[in-house]
Amino acid sequence: MSASPAYQRMLSARDVVRARLSSLEAQLRYQAEKTVRSPAAHRGDSGWRKCDEAEYRNALAALQHSHRKDIGALRAKLDRQQAAIRAHVARHGSFPSA
Repeated sequence: MSASPAYQRMLSARDVVRARLSSLEAQLRYQAEKTVRSPAAHRGDSGWRKCDEAEYRNALAALQHSHRKDIGALRAKLDRQQAAIRAHVARHGSFPSA
């Protein structure tokens, strides 16, 4: 049995939103990492100091706060899509037929 076109569209739309959310979160982590000014934080031979980690966490929290509407909207959309997929599977079985 193959999946129905509607099921495939739902999965595709969900994957696009999931990728966008993941990309946004990765971008924010990268931006937060760039704010850490310590030389020890950017050397490959040593780990971050506690103060570097704290600075990174604070920067990440500030960036997440400034993008909270975008992140919240994407998470809500992803939740709605997951619910729709679960409902479709419940109605039509695990692999809906065309």
